[in-house]
Amino acid sequence: MQRREAVKIFTAVFGASLAVPETVFARLAEPMDLGIKPTLLSGKQRKTLAAVAQCIIPKTDTPGAIEAGVPRWFETLLQDCYKPDAQKVIMDGFTNLDLECKTKHGSTFAKLKMPQQIEILTAMEKAERDAKVRGGFIRATKDLVKSCYANSEVGASTTFEYQIAPGRWSGEELYKMGDKIYL
Repeated sequence: MQRREAVKIFTAVFGASLAVPETVFARLAEPMDLGIKPTLLSGKQRKTLAAVAQCIIPKTDTPGAIEAGVPRWFETLLQDCYKPDAQKVIMDGFTNLDLECKTKHGSTFAKLKMPQQIEILTAMEKAERDAKVRGGFIRATKDLVKSCYANSEVGASTTFEYQIAPGRWSGEELYKMGDKIYL
């Protein structure tokens, strides 16, 4: 390519950017809805997932898992990124959780009050930990819920504080109780 061609191309691109309304460029930053509809979980499992996610990250003075859209991202990642055996652990976990709640409490997990739900999840997590189960239902679900929340726009902008800090990273910053966690 010769210098004259490069100047012509640069001028055309720069000129076009001046001619296009700035609202077009503003829309480029908006998230695209690609119409992805996860189909892995059943309706009952989705309700259970939403209730579990809400127990893990409830709405307080900051938005919770539901407001951050965690259930949909959870299912999308589970469907598209997890291997079938890992998917089965989580899907069977939701089904078993509902069956256990139905047997012990006469209702599905999603219909129980939050204190009961937390008690059940805590007992399940303790049982997994005591049995030294790696990659069990509760740990896998909890990790994916937290990851979906932290990487959501709501989580990253309201619960955490993102600061662009070019240069060398120093882990010696003091943390004061009540400060946002830095990502």
